[in-house]
Amino acid sequence: MIKSKWIILCMLAMIIMIGAGTIFQQSRPQNEDPGIGPVKNVALGAIDHKMVTDGKKLFTAKCLLCHDLDTKKTGPPLRNITKERKPEYIMNLLVNSVEMQKQDPYVKDLLKKYNNVIMPDPAINQAQARTILEYLRSVAK
Repeated sequence: MIKSKWIILCMLAMIIMIGAGTIFQQSRPQNEDPGIGPVKNVALGAIDHKMVTDGKKLFTAKCLLCHDLDTKKTGPPLRNITKERKPEYIMNLLVNSVEMQKQDPYVKDLLKKYNNVIMPDPAINQAQARTILEYLRSVAK
């Protein structure tokens, strides 16, 4: 009798630990998540002003319709996104937006917050995404 209670308690403890481990893995800090896509490593240095200029043009052409720096529009404001998310994450969202919206838990939550409005594929390459990242770095407070 005592042995069976002990086994049941051990099994419950294991279930709780496994559940806690799953929760812990899923809730790793946002600033450590590289996102889903081809961008694995982004080397950052001092702000590159040529890239900022190019990135601002692309941001205006591809992002501004739905995103503002400070105001909620169809999508979230982006001024401080570089403080909240890894550079790789931001770039992967730009170059792999379809898959990120399907698979990434954070993006899926954002979609719910923003009435499930799907972000259209901006159709940009990694070099262009890097300039937008640089622009966003330059405007962060």
